[in-house]
Amino acid sequence: MKSQPFDLDRIRSSGLVREVEFHAEIDSTNDRATEQARLPQLDCPYLVLAARQSAGRGRGSNRWWSAPGALTFSLVLDARQSGLPPERWPQIALAAGGAVCEAIEQSIPDAAVGLKWPNDVYLAGKKACGILVEAPAGGTGRLLVGIGVNVDNSLASAPPELTQIATSMIDVAGRPFDLTDVLLAILARFGDWRSHLVNNERGLFERWRTRCLLTGKRVCLNTGSRQVTGLCRGIDDAGLLVLSTPDGTERYLSGTIVSFE
Repeated sequence: MKSQPFDLDRIRSSGLVREVEFHAEIDSTNDRATEQARLPQLDCPYLVLAARQSAGRGRGSNRWWSAPGALTFSLVLDARQSGLPPERWPQIALAAGGAVCEAIEQSIPDAAVGLKWPNDVYLAGKKACGILVEAPAGGTGRLLVGIGVNVDNSLASAPPELTQIATSMIDVAGRPFDLTDVLLAILARFGDWRSHLVNNERGLFERWRTRCLLTGKRVCLNTGSRQVTGLCRGIDDAGLLVLSTPDGTERYLSGTIVSFE
């Protein structure tokens, strides 16, 4: 692999972000993005990009495994400035997931790609991307979108417990990819999805519904306060997971999928 895996000049000149901050290695791009989001004059979207994360964070206490060749970055968005109302902020994770799906399909046209609500992208039946969306304290209207995609980091070198559940683009396609190409494809698609969210376009909701891997499956969901099992009916227009349970139809804004079959 090249010593510098990204074409930073190309990223900066793309017009897809306002500022780029690159790190050869960093603990967590979302932690750094949190620091930058506190700056009132920060020009958004602001990109924090890393060749490697040593302590990338997933949802809850999860950690994102990262090796050379992975694509790991965080975006600082100014949701209020862009006109995205707070009630649609929870949909940002799905929008990011949809963007990653489309970018992977652009690189691997015959790929089997889908969304595992609320924040994972699956490729060929295994996890290839994790997304973490956070809103910094203080009510600034800023959102942090952390994305980790397994691109050129073959899972052959991953811990054994991950090889059964995760994959990478290089493992599926059998060839390496240009990380800058993949990043720019995701940023471009994500920009489109955000625009659709701001405009509340109904076609957007159908696009993420057709990608939902859980639809028609029996799902066990941990809400944090209880565990619920039901038949998944898909994702509604608000981005909520819809389950048919013994108590009736229930909708969930957030939670962790324990299992699905």
